[in-house]
Amino acid sequence: MITSARPMLTVRDHAILTGLARQGGLGSAAYYDQLQQKLDDASIVELIDVDPDLATFGSFVRYRVNGGRPLEHKLLLHRRWGSQEPVLSIKSSRGLGLLGMRERQIFAVNSHDPEQCEALELEMVLFQPEADGVFTTAGSAAR
Repeated sequence: MITSARPMLTVRDHAILTGLARQGGLGSAAYYDQLQQKLDDASIVELIDVDPDLATFGSFVRYRVNGGRPLEHKLLLHRRWGSQEPVLSIKSSRGLGLLGMRERQIFAVNSHDPEQCEALELEMVLFQPEADGVFTTAGSAAR
């Protein structure tokens, strides 16, 4: 069942998405619409108030597409050179869809076929930078 819960974005994630929106979304019109919708619908939360079951920028997540096999990726802007980690860009509709979701939520996102949507289910946040103390309050150094 597709949920209608509002996405929750950290202050940092909101700033990153706002930057992408100012650049026109850097993708298709459908991606830009999805980006604008996420920004319009999102609740904003401070980094210190983030629950560990929320997918944030830099999180490593396990998810399913249309009930298929589980996939695991780190949510980043793009793949890092030489990195062996599987990365899902937030510049993709799936990556953008996962950002701000909580575990066990299911959302519809645009697929590669403009006529269809995909059901995106976040199973588990395996690693989240905020829960691990990697990021602290704005202006503080990362540990």
